[in-house]
This record gives sequence, structure tokens and C-alpha cells, in this order.
Amino acid sequence: MIKRDIYLQMLEVELERPSIEAIRGVILEEAEKNDLSLSDHQIAKLLTVAGRNPLLARKAVRNEKLGLNPEPEHSLYLDISPIIISALMAFSIVRFIGLGTGDRGLYVIGGIALVLGVMLRQIGKIRGARRKYGQ
Repeated sequence: MIKRDIYLQMLEVELERPSIEAIRGVILEEAEKNDLSLSDHQIAKLLTVAGRNPLLARKAVRNEKLGLNPEPEHSLYLDISPIIISALMAFSIVRFIGLGTGDRGLYVIGGIALVLGVMLRQIGKIRGARRKYGQ
């Protein structure tokens, strides 16, 4: 048997995930090591950040000491841009009414609505950076 093939002879070892109490202990231990007093609310917040990973728990405590754990951003909002774009596209029907009746005013207003709707739809497809600075 060659020494390099030893890993083929080893059994798989599957470890259980650490319990929440164990992660809480890691957080408290790291906080004590960094001279940081944490409230129950802060510990609970750090538990959600770390999941069940002790290394992430230690990192979260160090980030908390440095003030690098930002509050989660509010993301519960209603996006009405599809409604606005749909209304502008629907308003472009006026263009065809103006074309049929020979009314240039309706034709121009409907054309402008159509161009604005297409323009807003294209602008809405632009995706910026997914990550914010510092993340």
C-alpha cells in the first residue's frame, strides 16, 4: 500500500451540527475574550447571523465589537413600477385612436406615452451592483 492512498482507506465521519446552546456558549466565550458585554437581544441577533457555525459566531462577535454588524435594511415595500409602466403602455392606445380619428394631439400624446413606457421598462431592467460597499 502506498502512503498517498491512505485517504481511500479511511471511513467517513459525519459530525452533528452544533446545538444552539453550544453556539451561544461560543458567542459568550468570544464576548468575554473581547471584553464585550452582550444583552440577550444582541446574543439572539448574533445567533441569527452565525447560524450554527462557531467560526461565524466568533466573527460576528468581533464585528459587533467593532460596530460592523449593521441593522438589516427594510425591504418590505410595494413596487408599483410595473403598474406605472402598464398604465403608460395602455395609454399608448390613445395614439391609435388619434391615428384613426385624424387628431394629431391624441396621436402625439399616445406616442409620447408609448416611448415613456418602453423607456421605463428598459431602465427597470438595469441591474446595479448586488453588494453594497463594505460587504
